[in-house]
Amino acid sequence: MTALPSPSGARLGARDAVFIAVGFGSGTLAAVAIAMVGAVGRQRGGEEATWLHILILVTAMTVVAGVAALRGSRPQFEWPLHTPAAVAVLGAACGALALATARGLEWYYLLSGVISTGYFVLATWLLVRVSLALFFASTTLGTVFGSLVLDQLGAFGAPEHDLSPIRVMGAVLVAAGVVWIRTGK
Repeated sequence: MTALPSPSGARLGARDAVFIAVGFGSGTLAAVAIAMVGAVGRQRGGEEATWLHILILVTAMTVVAGVAALRGSRPQFEWPLHTPAAVAVLGAACGALALATARGLEWYYLLSGVISTGYFVLATWLLVRVSLALFFASTTLGTVFGSLVLDQLGAFGAPEHDLSPIRVMGAVLVAAGVVWIRTGK
């Protein structure tokens, strides 16, 4: 697929605002998922946190593939995942392993992989519509702003970090970068 052409001119149009908002939202989702993985890492170590996250991500992606198949656009996976049954078995196996790995953790940490699945689905939707640079800038903007909020709250047991003028200025510079990337020639 090719990216949709950008409207001419240097102004940000409604189309761009929607795409930037989707990128911002997906970046915010990434910040939440990463904060959750970090919390599991503080409790169990980075390897186990990564393992759990990937298991849940694969499980959730098998659900996405199943929904796509039910909507008539079955993914064209190669062997050994070329049949819906094989994808279902993979999802069930990863889900069972994730539940076994997550014993003793708060239930909501299982959402980290689900959130990442949302991020990847939004990313692929957005990347066929905008440039890679605009995608990266808008998701980075969402990640930065989401991270500032999560830091301020001390989300998921992380140390709290107050908003400082320099941190806010950094976020404003990222926002300016989004505008510059979109309007630059």
